[in-house]
This record gives sequence, structure tokens and C-alpha cells, in this order.
Amino acid sequence: MEFIIFILIIVLLMVTYKYFQLIREMREFSDFIDYGTKGNLCDIELNEKEVSKLKSKIYKFLKSNEIRQSKLKGEKEKTQNLIADISHQTKTPITNLNLYINLLEKENKSEYFDIIKYELEKLDFLIKNLVKSSRLESNIISLEKMNVNFKNLILDVVSELEPQAIRKNIKIIKNLEDFNLNVDLRWTKEAIHNILDNAIKYSPENSQVIINSYKSSLNYNLDIINKCEDIGDLSKLFTRFYRGENSVLKDGLGLGLFITREILEKENAQIKAIYNDNKIKFELDFPL
Repeated sequence: MEFIIFILIIVLLMVTYKYFQLIREMREFSDFIDYGTKGNLCDIELNEKEVSKLKSKIYKFLKSNEIRQSKLKGEKEKTQNLIADISHQTKTPITNLNLYINLLEKENKSEYFDIIKYELEKLDFLIKNLVKSSRLESNIISLEKMNVNFKNLILDVVSELEPQAIRKNIKIIKNLEDFNLNVDLRWTKEAIHNILDNAIKYSPENSQVIINSYKSSLNYNLDIINKCEDIGDLSKLFTRFYRGENSVLKDGLGLGLFITREILEKENAQIKAIYNDNKIKFELDFPL
């Protein structure tokens, strides 16, 4: 009889221990969820010997939710910035259009038509480039890569911009190696077009633009070099709507290099600018 009572006491103690252990684990589990939902996942240490499978699954769920919320916040900020940029950039041409339309109603002068036409073209160019930049930044565009002869691609871009260079008596010097790249033809042409267009636009008359393409041990490389005045803050060169001090009297919106960077990032390529001795060099590196 005494033995049975002893066994019952042992069982009762074990049940009591398990009961309090369960309560403790439930409290820990509740604290774990509260801690995680407050965004403190980085401070949570997981040990498979101490944490149940359920706890690990909850952690994974909270972590993925945290990442998703962070992405949504980033997208919201991008959208807000884009709306602010559009509002700011379209304000001037729209104001000018309204002004000259009002003047046209009072005075029928032909020069007003030319100004209105120019402002409309500028507004159309702005909207098209804003659409391009927003589609690239929002990952709406997917690149269609194919095997492309890089030398021919560059020559196509040069032929498009050569009339612009001739008007300023700028000589385009081409040192191009012959190799193929796996890139999106249309968007890569757009990226290089923007850089060469800038090079011609900001080069002084009677100067030259040098284009070098070559294969190195690590990359396929493209360098575009031209003379220009001080461009200001290099760190801002590829940001949307940035225009340096030397661009005040030049047509442009500050979107070309931003679009170029977005395209190249999607192709796993890199771009950087180096300014030295009144020359700027854009270095493009495409992966082998």
C-alpha cells in the first residue's frame, strides 16, 4: 500500500512539474510573439535545442512579414517621391503654356506659336522619360536578353547622334573591339544613347568624344570620354532630375543618366563616372 502511495505521489509531482513547465513555455511563447510583432526580430536568438518547431515557423512567418512591410514602405516612399518630382517638373512648362496661350489671345504673334510648340515638345519628352524611369524603377519592365554584337550596337547609337556632333564640329573617335554580349538590345541602346548624348551636349565645340570598347579579364568594358566643365557633385550624377552647374543653359531634364543606371543595374552591369582635368569618363562594365 505504501508503495502505491509513493508511486502516486511521484506521478502527482511529475504532473505538477509538467503543468508548471507548460505554463512557463506558454508564457515564453506569448512573449516571443509579442517581441517579434514589435519588430525586434533581429534580437531574437533561435536555438533548435530550446525552441520548438512551431516557434521556428512563427519566427519565419514574422520575418517574412517584416520584409514584406519594409518593401511596401519603400515602394510607398518611391511613389510619393515620383509624384513630387512629376509635380515639380511639369509645373514650369504648364505655367509657360498658360502664359503664352493668354498672350496669344491678346496678340496674334507667330513667335508665341513657336514657344508653345517648344514647351509642348518639352512636356511630351518629360512625360515619356518619367514613364520610362518609373517602369524601370518599379520592375514593370523585364529585359529580353539576346546575343548582341556590341560593336554594331555602339555604331548604331553613334549614327543616330552623329548629326548632333557635326553641328558642333565634334569628332567621335571609335576604338571598338568586336565581341558579343548577352543584353537587351533596345534598353542597352537606350542606356548608351543617353551617355553619348550627354557627352556631345556638354562637350565644347571643335572637341572630340572618345569611345573605347574592349574585353578585360573580368568584364566587357565600354568607356566614353569627353571634355566638359566642372559637373558638380559626382555622387548625385545618376539621381533623378540632377543637373550640374554646367547644365543651366543646356536643354535637358536630368533623367537620362538615371534611366541609364536603372537599365544597367537590371543587366547586372555597373557604371561610374570619373572627372579629372576637365574631362569626364563614363566606365561601363558588363559581366562576362
